Amino acid sequence: MRMVRLAQAVFKGGGVKGIALVGGLAVAEELGWRWRAVAGTSAGAMVAALVAAGYPARALREIIHELDLRSFGDSSGFKVASLLLHEGIFKGEKLLAEVDRLLSERLRRPRVTFRDLPVACQIVATDLTHRRMLVFPHDLGRPPYSLEDPYGFPVADAVRASTAIPFFFQPYRLELPNGVRATLVDGGLLSNFPVHLFQPVGGPACMPTFGFDLRGGDDGPQATDTPLELVQAMVNTILSARDLSDRENQDYARVIPIETAPYRTTQFDIDAGGKEELYQRGRAAAEAFFADPATHAWLREFAVRRALRPLRRPLSV
Repeated sequence: MRMVRLAQAVFKGGGVKGIALVGGLAVAEELGWRWRAVAGTSAGAMVAALVAAGYPARALREIIHELDLRSFGDSSGFKVASLLLHEGIFKGEKLLAEVDRLLSERLRRPRVTFRDLPVACQIVATDLTHRRMLVFPHDLGRPPYSLEDPYGFPVADAVRASTAIPFFFQPYRLELPNGVRATLVDGGLLSNFPVHLFQPVGGPACMPTFGFDLRGGDDGPQATDTPLELVQAMVNTILSARDLSDRENQDYARVIPIETAPYRTTQFDIDAGGKEELYQRGRAAAEAFFADPATHAWLREFAVRRALRPLRRPLSV
């Protein structure tokens, strides 16, 4: 039996390519890693939420293989008309309902909130109304949101906001106490790989952060001959251009690069064979990462830091 070791995990956004995240996660868990805190954007937000609810990677793999991603395409009508009239081709209600169902089944309570999660979770969305990044749940308690109970916010709604790929899914509307309706879309517009959320303050980190990074798939030439192809190319360009600087390793974090080409962010018609290939890509990348002597040396640094931490003095009475 392996020793349980605690770490933090960040899951990059990538739409359908997010299937590969589960493969990488599976290897880490097989090596004994468990999660003190998680964060993610878009597809990474969905993975982070389910991991925070207690789903192990092996269960997520089963969910992925049983899930028909095309079912999330709950169109409001004709695609072009939906895009023009409803700000998105798909409503996103089926995605919201599925995440809500999975969270409720795991924790056995309706409408799971951030307070209900056994593992701390941060989810990133883009707030178009206030032109800023929104990190659930922490930012909800601060201006301009000022919700009375930010940790009572439903996790599935945060995932729905973070996964609202522009033009494909309709934006999420957040009603604020001051009467303003904030328009939220995919967090990947501003932070598709939010490793910075775990940047230590006031000293070196005593716990490693693993960043599961999805690379490739949207880099090749894309067709732009029809309006829908043009929209798809625009979305893939926007989402693939974010957070390139965060791909570099930091003292507190190491990146696990997962190659996903030729699969695309919005390839919702992916078949079972494609899902399995992405999963295995994630596994292979994580196996190489954890076998790397440089990774072993980096992890030893955390063991030394924990050993050298000063003991807490007993409280005087």
